[in-house]
Amino acid sequence: MPHHDTTALSGVIQHVFAHRFTVEAGGGTHLADLGPKGAEAFPLVAGLHVDIEGERRPSEIKVTRIAAESREPVHIQHKKPCHPPGDKRPDMPADPSRVLEAVKAAGWTPSGDLRRKPKHFEVLARQAGGAWAELHVDFGGTIYKNKSPDPTKWAAALA
Repeated sequence: MPHHDTTALSGVIQHVFAHRFTVEAGGGTHLADLGPKGAEAFPLVAGLHVDIEGERRPSEIKVTRIAAESREPVHIQHKKPCHPPGDKRPDMPADPSRVLEAVKAAGWTPSGDLRRKPKHFEVLARQAGGAWAELHVDFGGTIYKNKSPDPTKWAAALA
């Protein structure tokens, strides 16, 4: 996972978009993200003067702490993505046939629909006619995540 610089700002909330908001600070406008749970813990209101700290990403600031006068500061922990231990996915070309072979070798029957992501494939599969599962498989063929499939995401394959 790339390292992101920590930043701190003090400014006024201009616009609120669910758990994201813009802050006017230091002569510029900054997009910040509290995450859904952070927005529940610290309701956002346009015009509120806030102090924020967080990781500066290319597109936004992932807020880890937010405070305002007459409010308790809130610390936010953002969920980290689930990747194989040590995030040592093989650096190799994406080969759907390799992924399908690995899924079948592990005893799964894939639906045939693969969804390519930047560093893995998502595969809808099931074992012995059981319930469907969404498998995340790296380019080397390692299944590192198994979760319940989202019915809207996989609607065509589950029909």
